[in-house]
Amino acid sequence: MAHISPKHLQIQSDKLNRYLLLFKRTTIETDIESFTGQEALSEPFRYTVRFTSPEKDIPADNIMMQPAIFVIRRPNPDYSRYLPNLPKWECLREIHGIITTFSRLATNKDESCYEATIEHPLVLLRHSRRYAIYQQVSVPEVVTRILKSHGLHGYEINMDNLLWRYPQREMIVQWGETDYDFVLRLLSENGIWFRFEPHEKVENVTVIVFSDSLKMYIRGHTIQALPEAGLVGNTLTIRDMVSHAQVTPRSSHSRNYYYHDKEEPFPESTADRGREAPFTVGCDYQYGDNTQFIGNRYAVAPGEMAESAWFYARIRHERHLCARVQLRATADDPAILPGMLVRITGDTPLAFQPGFLVTSLTSQGGRGHGFLAKLSGMPRNDLVVWRPPHRPRPVIAGTVPARVSGKNRNDRLARPDKFGRYKVKFSFDRDEWHKGEESMPVRLARIYAGDQFGVHFPLLDNMEVAVAFEGGDPERPYIAHVLHDAFNPDVVNDTNSTRNVIRTHGKNKLRMEDKQGEQHIKLATEPGKSQLNLGHMVDAERKLRGEGAELRTDNHLAIRSAKGILLTTSPQPGALGKQLDMAEAIQQLEQALVLARSLQGSAQQAGSDTVDTRSQQEANQALSHLNQPGVITWGDAGISQVTRQNLQLSAGKDAVVTAGNHGSINILKTLSVAAGQGISAFVRKAGIKLIAASGNLNFQAQHGALSALSEQNMQLTSSKGELQLSAKHGIFLHSGGGGIRIHPNGSVEIFSPVSIDQKSPTLAWHPGDTAKLVAPAFSPGALGRKVQLCCAGEPEQVLVNQAFRIKRADGSVVEGKTDANGHSPLLSLTETEACVVSLKREAKQ
Repeated sequence: MAHISPKHLQIQSDKLNRYLLLFKRTTIETDIESFTGQEALSEPFRYTVRFTSPEKDIPADNIMMQPAIFVIRRPNPDYSRYLPNLPKWECLREIHGIITTFSRLATNKDESCYEATIEHPLVLLRHSRRYAIYQQVSVPEVVTRILKSHGLHGYEINMDNLLWRYPQREMIVQWGETDYDFVLRLLSENGIWFRFEPHEKVENVTVIVFSDSLKMYIRGHTIQALPEAGLVGNTLTIRDMVSHAQVTPRSSHSRNYYYHDKEEPFPESTADRGREAPFTVGCDYQYGDNTQFIGNRYAVAPGEMAESAWFYARIRHERHLCARVQLRATADDPAILPGMLVRITGDTPLAFQPGFLVTSLTSQGGRGHGFLAKLSGMPRNDLVVWRPPHRPRPVIAGTVPARVSGKNRNDRLARPDKFGRYKVKFSFDRDEWHKGEESMPVRLARIYAGDQFGVHFPLLDNMEVAVAFEGGDPERPYIAHVLHDAFNPDVVNDTNSTRNVIRTHGKNKLRMEDKQGEQHIKLATEPGKSQLNLGHMVDAERKLRGEGAELRTDNHLAIRSAKGILLTTSPQPGALGKQLDMAEAIQQLEQALVLARSLQGSAQQAGSDTVDTRSQQEANQALSHLNQPGVITWGDAGISQVTRQNLQLSAGKDAVVTAGNHGSINILKTLSVAAGQGISAFVRKAGIKLIAASGNLNFQAQHGALSALSEQNMQLTSSKGELQLSAKHGIFLHSGGGGIRIHPNGSVEIFSPVSIDQKSPTLAWHPGDTAKLVAPAFSPGALGRKVQLCCAGEPEQVLVNQAFRIKRADGSVVEGKTDANGHSPLLSLTETEACVVSLKREAKQ
């Protein structure tokens, strides 16, 4: 008792009272009238002491929260005033604590009566309430941190005897709990119990001893059982021994769901620590223990990892077995403490014979009666560790506001981790953390979630969210909702309350307007101002700019369909028709085919080349309801293709143009028509006119005959020039049996079956002469194509000295090489010849 004044200690020690109350910072003289004490494992002790003092009115400020010592003693039987070295009193027990309550009860002219409560400083934790989180710490570390924050020193906290290894939890939440309740809850979750004992080396210091096993029971204490005859001996005894047995579960099962482990998403285990003990039945199944792995049920401490499914099932069943047999007794031994394994000698009931583990006691004593303690506990069981009663976690009902926190500064996006989780800063947490490390990773609840499917709008940094908790468990948070606030106003408010809007951080937008008469949908993205507008289209100022549908972009646009495309103006009122309803288009195609067949018959009758309508019929069958990939365009009022530059129409096989009325081609400059085999023009009624307003009109049959036939008059006229008829093998003009024949040798023969009339004022005869006319010459053979090889899509990149292979339509293959201009004689093909040209890479230079 180094902190007590020696003089004051001497004054108090000279009293005849077996109980002393000493204060560290005051010399108040006290005389104990009575006391009651409560002690238990995993609870702070509490001694209520009633005493008298000659000081009539002790100020509470001098007493409250001051260190005090309550001493239980007895006269030393070996004391003799002739042996000054022997103390007069033998100290049985010292309780070191602080005064937590103080009352002035009564007074008279000699003294006043007071009552004070001595408790361990641990009870002061009841006056501190917190909302806080702790990250990446184990339960023993959190408990030690909180105890030290209340002024306890490291030498007053003994965690050295824990046999299990306690993992660091991602996050531990203290939700509106006092520090006292929070510490006791954490300890009870892990089955860690504690008791108090004096420091081995330092006086007046009480150590909190934490344990999770049988190791730290106080052993070696023996007490005599009081005979049932009711006699009183001269030794400390135990009596009134009562046992109570009850049915408890035979086993305990723990199961949890851990979303992060796809191999073992449901860690679970069953424990039977009683080894099918008598009067046990059933299984206590607990779902939701916060564990992430199963654990090894065959491994034993020390060093085994705690907080597994097996660990939780074990401590829960041990808690049940501790209540299976309860013992009560009365003793007059002040040395008996909670956590002490007492061996009882003498006549002992069966339940007490293995040993009596004291878990709690209530003691009393005073001037009028001796010390007496009522003990509670359980029989010794080397298979079962005493576990503190389970303290449930607080339940967080509803949601808690928080803000999403991203790791990267100056980054608008919060950036989820590889599992799609976010970190949040809880509004209730007052601690400072590194940005993006304010919580454990938290999942985002969505309407649909998965790897190859789901809906996920990435959250932004500092965005307010409502965090909910699975089953109300503070350590199972998830983001339930995203909320708008002053920093991030809502996209829909009183100015656009009829709009339904989805808008992303990158200004991608889906807007659905529900205003009556102005309903529309807009799907838009910023690059190229690409938009799909449906319905009532408005500009940025909400002014009407059109109705219907619009697909627009400032960049490229491609429409691709593997099975076919139907572009039509044919109405479908109420959108009740079939998707590929193309009755009008099919009807028009059939009419075109009928017209083509009608003209085909007329042409055939007139001796003209007929049009092959089979390809047109095949095209109609393929395009009908898009049986094959194709594009059908139908416009009720017409179809127009307009460009300021070139317009190109190309068909790999046949091209058919059919008009039910008139057809016209208007070319400002030059019209060129080329055909690989032939051109046939047939007119059924109005005739054909070929007029060249200026320039020549040239008809040639370079390798064939030229025939002109008319049923009525035929006229050849040159209004300002001469008319020449020439033929290499003769000219024969005849009508009605008469005629003029010009032979190839130049002789002319005139003949008539009736008469020849010559009307001329003169007739001159001259020597023979020859007409000097140049006959046109035509190149022999068929027309051909001179082909030049170049890179695909780049006609200016000529392939010179390039080896190639030609596969013709008849299956023959020839090989060659281009010259310096990309030509080769082998590449000269006829006009209509089809072949496949491939490059020989190995021969390329």
